[in-house]
Amino acid sequence: MKSSLPQSLYEVYGLDVLRSLPMQSGYRNHNYPAQLADGQMVNVIVYKRESDMLRTLANGHRVAEYLHTKNFPARHLYDARILQLRPGANAQYAALYEYLPGETIPWEAYTKHHIKAMGGAMSNMHALLAGQDQGNLPLAVQTLRKLCERMRAYFADEGVRVAAKHKLGGWPAEEKWGVFWAALAALSRAPAQPLHLDFVRGNVLFDTGRATVSGVLDFEKVAYGHPVVDVARTLAFLLVDCKYKTEAKVRKYFLQSGYAKRGKAVLQPLGFTLGGLPMDMLETLVDLYLLHDYYKFLRHNPYDSLRDNEHYLRTTALLLSRGGITTA
Repeated sequence: MKSSLPQSLYEVYGLDVLRSLPMQSGYRNHNYPAQLADGQMVNVIVYKRESDMLRTLANGHRVAEYLHTKNFPARHLYDARILQLRPGANAQYAALYEYLPGETIPWEAYTKHHIKAMGGAMSNMHALLAGQDQGNLPLAVQTLRKLCERMRAYFADEGVRVAAKHKLGGWPAEEKWGVFWAALAALSRAPAQPLHLDFVRGNVLFDTGRATVSGVLDFEKVAYGHPVVDVARTLAFLLVDCKYKTEAKVRKYFLQSGYAKRGKAVLQPLGFTLGGLPMDMLETLVDLYLLHDYYKFLRHNPYDSLRDNEHYLRTTALLLSRGGITTA
């Protein structure tokens, strides 16, 4: 991918560009920010080639644009046209957005104020999206089910099992799979609404020098489900990333001081039973997301290098303390 956007693409959108800024690369896209002659900043995003990307973009835009109309700082379109750059089954698309101000915060720099602000912003987002219909959004429970199926297949491979146990020592606790399936069955019957499902560090902007959320990015994973799924994903991220905060403090800042007190949504408790015993949905989903992060570390990194990866080590320690993986 080129480091600068072809001028012809700017011209399609009718932009009078004063200067182009350096390309910024993300997981699934390349960002090409530019300053227009009138001083306004815009951002052309070129998405990677994926099947069904057009539907993914349409779903994300639907949710983000609705939030924008309600004065929530969601990334929104500068021009409604989606450009197709390459044809084929996995066509490539580009979209033009207004450029949101602010900055992402390094994981070691999160203060209690940043955590509270994230909780409040998510709560307000949920309050605005409550009551919105599903449309074409995928079901969050189906997304989680696919994650579990992929993990189960991976960890069932005997070669992987032997190598991981030999080099890493930790392995998913077998009883967790039954807990996950029971949780997903209960989630399929729970009240639902649109969710972000990727409300993590790289997608949340803060005002420069202040712990105030100025922008929320990347709505490509939006889905329809109970808000506890969104909360669990972000909480799992915070528990790993906020290394200078105890687990109790992270929970207090995000769930109580942030989500409950600073936002307008009320997170209704959601539980389920397994073998007649009551189970906590939030904690179960945090375990699921932590295990999925652990799985991704194993899938995408040489095992011998993982002991030098701080995020992996913190994720592993959390899973061990929570019974998500075992050394037995």
